[in-house]
Amino acid sequence: MDKQLEADVAAYVDEVWEDVVADIAALVKHPSVADDSAAEPGAPFGRPVREALDCALEIAQKLGYETSDDEGYVGIADLPGTSGSQIATIAHVDVVPAGPGWNTDPFAMERREGWLLGRGVIDDKGPAVLSLYAGAYLKYAGIAPRHTFRALLGCDEEVGMTDVHHYLDGHDDPDFLFTPDAEFPVCNAEKGLFGATFVSAPIEGGVIVSWSGAEATNAIPSESVCELALDASACPAPVANADRIEVEPAGEGRTRILAHGIGGHASLPEGTINAIGLIVGYLREANLVSESEKPYLELLSHIMADTAGEAMGIATSSDAFGPLTLNGGTIEVADGRLRQTIDVRFPDSTTADELAATCSALAERFGATCEVDSTKPPFSVSADHPAVQALLDTYREVTGKPAELLSMGGGTYARNFKRAVSFGPEDSTLELPAWGGSMHGPNECASEEQLKGALKMYILAILRLMDIDF
Repeated sequence: MDKQLEADVAAYVDEVWEDVVADIAALVKHPSVADDSAAEPGAPFGRPVREALDCALEIAQKLGYETSDDEGYVGIADLPGTSGSQIATIAHVDVVPAGPGWNTDPFAMERREGWLLGRGVIDDKGPAVLSLYAGAYLKYAGIAPRHTFRALLGCDEEVGMTDVHHYLDGHDDPDFLFTPDAEFPVCNAEKGLFGATFVSAPIEGGVIVSWSGAEATNAIPSESVCELALDASACPAPVANADRIEVEPAGEGRTRILAHGIGGHASLPEGTINAIGLIVGYLREANLVSESEKPYLELLSHIMADTAGEAMGIATSSDAFGPLTLNGGTIEVADGRLRQTIDVRFPDSTTADELAATCSALAERFGATCEVDSTKPPFSVSADHPAVQALLDTYREVTGKPAELLSMGGGTYARNFKRAVSFGPEDSTLELPAWGGSMHGPNECASEEQLKGALKMYILAILRLMDIDF
């Protein structure tokens, strides 16, 4: 790598860094949880998401991009090139709900000890700002881009990715795209996605009044609250996980059970503790539910037993994609039934149809049904493509670390494009501060040094991509 170029890029990163942090803070302040039920013209996912998109487009305009948007579905920021080809990035300005457990205002970014703290700083508002500043280096350095550089800004990544479907209905695929919404070095393979809901038989004479878990199916619940139509005197103190479960009166003839787990993203269950599972364990231990609720509680015990799907009979793995992961995210009492969602990330050693058949058979054993909500097949891009190799080479040369292609359980925008990968900025080896949390959990944080390193890599990668014939 050209040492002078690397030094020039590092100097640019240092020069703009305070602006980068300020722009991330400006974007974080918008509580941009996508909600299509609140759609209005130009804002298909609600006003807060539209305001976040406008904020991001204002940042792009300030940096010299030509901006537009796809009817509020996707923001578009262009630096036109001369070749007729296009390389692109895509990040998203929507976020998962804040959820419980925050020690600060999730939508007022805090800067602390070299870290940024707030919803979206790492997923994906921080990386969205990085992508804009990465492309803007071309204008800063007076480089006329050979290929058009397009920074796309999505608005519905966390809910359904209908934003990119709408975009691709009216726009050509870029010749190559990367999304800064995963781990370094480069991920070229994403597991399949399988979402379903287990629905109990009608409950008669039940004691479970209400039950809550995560606010999104793809989040591992850090907190779960279950209210019972029982007097607190009838509910014994927990034996197992006593330090994580509170049992307290909730009015006359009512008891509230509050469980504290360790939250996270459904695709990365290692080190997490599902709070719904803690309550399932307590209810079984204390033998508190009615006869009509017991079969469904036993079904829940299979779902919550492990994150590999062993107890459900769906565990599998492949060399290319790794093991299946399972999360029980949201739970509710509705219309006299209990409803528990699952989020499964599966390798190419099984299919959505096979998962549906196994889940349906399991549900029937306990008098329940399984409704399939969404499926996506596994996705991969050839490791041999010059653009993929360019990203790997950039990572190796900037970090001095070896770089092998990754597979992942998270579903990113990449799977919707013909030739796309995910490229950082996360680092699974990074130790978080005691007061910080991971994406989708409370106290989401990002290391400034990590983000600065990512910005440097994105600039150098874009310059390399400009030299490739598409």
